[in-house]
Amino acid sequence: MFILKLGKLKSYLIVIIVNLVSLLSGLMLAWAPPILPKLSTSNNPLGRQITSTEQSWIVSLAYLGGVLGPPLSGFIMDKFGRKPAIACVHLPNIASSILAAFGNNIWYFYAARFLAGMSIYSGISIAAVYFGEVAEVSRRGLLYSITSIFINLGTLSSYCISSYTSIKVFNLILLAIALVGMTGTWVFVVESPYFLIQKLRFEEAKSALIELRDPNTCGDIEIQKELNVIQKYVSNKVPSERVASIVKSKVARKAFLMSLVVTIMQQFSGIIIIYSYTQPIFQKSGSSLAPEISFIIVEGSQFVTICLTSFGVDYLGRKRMLCISSAGLAFTLALLGTFFNFQSFDKNITSEIDWLPLVCLIFFFIFFNSGLGGVPFLYMSEIFPTNIKSIGTSIVMAIYCLIGFVVTYSSNRIAEDIEASGMFFIFSGCMGIFCIYVFIVLFETRGMNLQDIQKRLGRSTRSKNAFETTTESEEGVEKF
Repeated sequence: MFILKLGKLKSYLIVIIVNLVSLLSGLMLAWAPPILPKLSTSNNPLGRQITSTEQSWIVSLAYLGGVLGPPLSGFIMDKFGRKPAIACVHLPNIASSILAAFGNNIWYFYAARFLAGMSIYSGISIAAVYFGEVAEVSRRGLLYSITSIFINLGTLSSYCISSYTSIKVFNLILLAIALVGMTGTWVFVVESPYFLIQKLRFEEAKSALIELRDPNTCGDIEIQKELNVIQKYVSNKVPSERVASIVKSKVARKAFLMSLVVTIMQQFSGIIIIYSYTQPIFQKSGSSLAPEISFIIVEGSQFVTICLTSFGVDYLGRKRMLCISSAGLAFTLALLGTFFNFQSFDKNITSEIDWLPLVCLIFFFIFFNSGLGGVPFLYMSEIFPTNIKSIGTSIVMAIYCLIGFVVTYSSNRIAEDIEASGMFFIFSGCMGIFCIYVFIVLFETRGMNLQDIQKRLGRSTRSKNAFETTTESEEGVEKF
């Protein structure tokens, strides 16, 4: 099992503690679906039902917070290190949990969701960067997939826990997890050797690698060899951590544009609207199953799927997983759109197949988690040069969240008129186009060390072999 490759007990703890950020990201991502129904009754901390406009703001403000969070965390990553950034990402979660637990005014919940968004999208990008830099090359994809598992565990736990607790108790549980995560990060997490070498702290980088690697397989010679490879990689041609560096460097431009496309296309899979309004979709479908039960079934299938498909990232490759994911989403969304299209004409037509939306949503999340759910962020962390990784990922995530805010805020009208099957057909078309883009433009990074990925970016991104992969470094096999 991959975890045995990490070595000592401290390495196990690092994986778990860093992924508490991912767990909280999942819990905060799934905060709205179970909490909004409670706020839509008169028996809530506000003492009144919230309006549809207030619902839209509660759902969408997390994305607006995501516009601000990644640039701040990127600044901390660049100036102070990955470890302080991981610890600091818990601070907005702590403030968000306190506001939501004790808030008795709608503005408390607005602020809570904005702060939660700062942590959610900062945490996703930080985890991608950190594990991309500390993992062995053969396990980089699988290790990041553990992040996806924790995110999905968080989304599943969010609904299960909130169904049996009050708004206050649920948010106090989130507060406790954030406090444990922040404390554990300062005590146990090791700084990235890439950052330490970038700051010319070579002895600390060597000590960090010794802690991160298995002493039974990595002796002094192997550690020194890896340090040399990292040092060569860090001395990339991109000169500094400035926005101008992204524009001036061919490698940086390609990395930025490819990262932007693969992450933004996740938004156009329909995940925002479908996830935020899963229950209304079930209600409109006329299914005999209660929306709450249907939601738990979907979430359960999500979690099982991400556990099973985690191994595919390193065995099938990033590019193949994205192709399978986007093609499957295009088909599933087209089928869902067809169902609601027929239902808009006559509900009796679909009465015998009212189970189809549930099946479609199960497969939607299966295909989403098979590639588009986590691979774009892993791919982004791999192709950005270290010198601009913090600012590059921050800008991409900010744009990603800005688009998410616009789509989510306007989604309430769509949710109120869910029969508008054209929405699903549009998302299906976007996924079809993305599948073609992945097949033609992206190159496979499985088995490549970070230095060779930069060399590949310097050449054409197209390949005669659509799913070509490199298993050995041009400098020799690398062990990170």
